[in-house]
Amino acid sequence: MSKRTWWALLFVGILAFLYRVRTVLTPFLFAILFAYVLYPLIAAVEKRGASRVAAILLVYVLFGVVLGVVGWATLPSLLKELEEIARRIPRQAVQLEELGQDAVGFFRHLELPGTLRDAVDTLMERVQLALEGLASKLMQVLMDVFTNMVSLIISPILAFYLLRDHQAMRERALRYVPAQYRGDAQYILREINTALNGFFRGQLWICLFVGLFIYVGLVLLKIPYALFIGLLAGLFDIIPYFGPVLGFLPAAALAVARSPLTVLWVLLLFTAANQIENGLISPWLIGDRVGLHPLAVVFAVLVGGHLMGLIGMLMAIPAAAILRVFLDYFLLRRRQPE
Repeated sequence: MSKRTWWALLFVGILAFLYRVRTVLTPFLFAILFAYVLYPLIAAVEKRGASRVAAILLVYVLFGVVLGVVGWATLPSLLKELEEIARRIPRQAVQLEELGQDAVGFFRHLELPGTLRDAVDTLMERVQLALEGLASKLMQVLMDVFTNMVSLIISPILAFYLLRDHQAMRERALRYVPAQYRGDAQYILREINTALNGFFRGQLWICLFVGLFIYVGLVLLKIPYALFIGLLAGLFDIIPYFGPVLGFLPAAALAVARSPLTVLWVLLLFTAANQIENGLISPWLIGDRVGLHPLAVVFAVLVGGHLMGLIGMLMAIPAAAILRVFLDYFLLRRRQPE
């Protein structure tokens, strides 16, 4: 069996196994993200003479203090907003339904040719159905977010073991690779690490910027639940292309209760955040480290959403970057550097 065939079978086998156990992968995926983000701080503490475990615990304490201060400042307001949103969703659904019915009635009273009228009627009926189902879809997205909170809570524990034992785990895994292929495996692992390093850390700063930008903008526009919407916008922004849309939908649903003009201002706010991110921040922090074409990014996000829902969309780009490393190595016959 040739080297290329052996690697191809191994890669396909790993993908098949991960797909079968995809429902239990969420805390491990969060743990990998957590470990990537904190590793530079832990390495910096280690350079000052601390042991690996002491460095991890110190960074965890610092991170916990920062998180505690942020939670103390924002959690009461956030819980209050969530309680109000839970009470408001039924009324908001009725308002969206009435808005769709008003739009249908307006177009039906226009003097239009028969063919055009039929087309408009069909279009408006679909718009009405979409508006009626918007509240339930938004609620489903929110339920997905809170369902994965449990995975997010236990991920630091898993990340601790990843940070403490990642070198030993890599060396132990390489023992199962035939000796003649270990150099290739180490090269592929280095390429994957390079692709993911900048993406995870850069995307974290981008999400923080977007969340704060949206929060401040909504406060200035006097849109209710600005803190909750800003949090959602920051979390969803890690999903390329689709993230801003997912963040905009709940903001628009809440803004429409005030006036259609308010929805326009919210749309301009999200557009401005997206343009600043794509034009200035993302090229500076991330650049082209993942090496993926925009069409490949969209395809990866759609596939990830189909397979694993919201978590699949969040992890689609890292998974696609790993796949790109394998394809580059095998199809372009990249050789291990001397």
